[in-house]
Amino acid sequence: MTVLDPSKRPTVVPVGLDVLVPYVDAGVFGTYELQFVATLLRLSPVLTDDEVLALAVAARAPLFGHVCTVVADVGAQMVDLDEAARMALVWPDADAWTGTLGRSAMVSDPDHAQVGPLRPLVWDGRRLYLQRYWHYELVVADNLFRRSSPPDRQPGAAESLHVEVDAARLEEVLDSLFAPTAADGADLQRQAAARGMRPGVSIIAGGPGTGKTYTVARLLAAAHLMAAPDGRELQVALAAPTGKAAARMGDAVKAAVRSLEGNGAVGPQLAGELMRTDPTTVHALLGWRDRTHFRHDRDNPLPHDVVIIDETSMVSLPLMAKLLDAVRPDARLVLVGDPHQLASIEAGTVLSDVVGPLGEPDSSGPVADAPLHGRITVLARMRRFDEESSIAALADAVRSGDADAAMSLLADGKTDVRWVRTEESGKLDDVIEEVVTVGVDMVLAAQRGDALDALAAASRIKVLAATRRGRLGLDDWTDRIEGGVARRVTGFHRGRRWQIGRPVLVTANDRVNRVFNGDAGVAVRRGEGMDVVFSDGGVVRHVAPSRLDQVETWWAMTIHKSQGSEFPHAVVSLPAAGSPMLTRELLYTAVTRARDRVTIVGSEESICAAIARPVARASGLRDRLWPS
Repeated sequence: MTVLDPSKRPTVVPVGLDVLVPYVDAGVFGTYELQFVATLLRLSPVLTDDEVLALAVAARAPLFGHVCTVVADVGAQMVDLDEAARMALVWPDADAWTGTLGRSAMVSDPDHAQVGPLRPLVWDGRRLYLQRYWHYELVVADNLFRRSSPPDRQPGAAESLHVEVDAARLEEVLDSLFAPTAADGADLQRQAAARGMRPGVSIIAGGPGTGKTYTVARLLAAAHLMAAPDGRELQVALAAPTGKAAARMGDAVKAAVRSLEGNGAVGPQLAGELMRTDPTTVHALLGWRDRTHFRHDRDNPLPHDVVIIDETSMVSLPLMAKLLDAVRPDARLVLVGDPHQLASIEAGTVLSDVVGPLGEPDSSGPVADAPLHGRITVLARMRRFDEESSIAALADAVRSGDADAAMSLLADGKTDVRWVRTEESGKLDDVIEEVVTVGVDMVLAAQRGDALDALAAASRIKVLAATRRGRLGLDDWTDRIEGGVARRVTGFHRGRRWQIGRPVLVTANDRVNRVFNGDAGVAVRRGEGMDVVFSDGGVVRHVAPSRLDQVETWWAMTIHKSQGSEFPHAVVSLPAAGSPMLTRELLYTAVTRARDRVTIVGSEESICAAIARPVARASGLRDRLWPS
């Protein structure tokens, strides 16, 4: 549980909530939780202190990515408090609190949460939920169970869901799309494609460069080839959580299709059809109306026969519930992503929960009876890197929590992995100079009106910062880089909003201008004026700066926003070891954004602290899907 910045802490606690004062002073609760509890207190004036505290705890959980709160662990979650503050907080005795929750008029148990009076909280004996997050979790688990269970265990399912593919014909199709199976039979990409052709749901999990998109392109080709003899016109949807991830998915799929056409695996007609399958964002696919409502839902499902979602690790629990509700029961749903990356900034760790123990090579225990067993393929071999790649080895060490192996790789001084300690000012200056030099190249290209060169330079090297503020945070790097470029390029001015050479990152979906959250562009000269250029599937698209209001300057970016991106050289900037931002998933995500080189800027203590701290988000979804 993360502590609020002192500047954001409430200064006034509403009447009747005195029990929350010490928690507010310690930075545990903020304005939202106070307003939530105060509203319920007006509706039910007689609440005990333990009930008030439970309401505040439950309201806080989703704000920091938790779906629920494990009541017995609340005190232990105060890891970011100093010792004095931690000792000053008194949490209710777990047994007494459990008794209170069992009797409270504010709380439903799971058996009555959907049939009894609507109450704000659901308590399952261990986890405490806000009612709607309990509902989201139930929807996701039940929907995945239905889509992964045999037909005889799916009462009421659409009849077409029961129709299995022609196994012999599928094998012939896969033979034409995949290289011959290895002698040991371990062709996991082919296996993933075959599972994706089954009715229901399948999951393709794996790190960067393991061939997820390679597999998706062949799965799409197989789906079309299987439908063609029956005269069926297949409707396919490709989507990702952000515009940037969707565009990158589209580029990668099209490259794979060109390769398939080049080696004769698919003909020109099918290749053209596959090329026309343009990815979109999940929100656009569902028909986004407002924060919680979409055009497509259970009563108005998506028309598609096949729905493929990339970068599923970025999909929150609420959005996954909406998506599963909207996909037809007889459609094939394929979820693709890396369960070890950062989860959604909203509540939930859906992909990690779905993959469960199959994503943990060292885990043990029977999983064959779990509903998703046999639906998940974990791709392990990183094909993007050669066998000697230190980037791949570093990513693997971070993912597995092996700090000794990670530090050994960083200390080796290989050409593709570099470590710059924050106290090494000379080496840090060299990194800054390298980034500034590329920035100068980008601005000069923009001043010439060379859109392609400017876009290429903008993505050649990118600083990925763990934090926004503080030394070597996003703001600090932006100031250093922009200042260095301004000193070396005539006509470029530090701090000016719109000027030729400004790199920008779109921060909100804008359907009118066809730009989406995560899209990156550069302001370039065009005639006597200036346009912002974006790469759209290799084609340069121009947008007037006056039409873009939801953008920020893109000399550097946060690691969270880098998900779905890839850069030839990634500079990963870490804060001090005590920062709560340092987690294993954060460092792994940052390292795996690099294609050719990665530079880690941070102390040994910061790196080890990140590797030692996996993200711990409270959720009951994994236990529902993988019962022990």
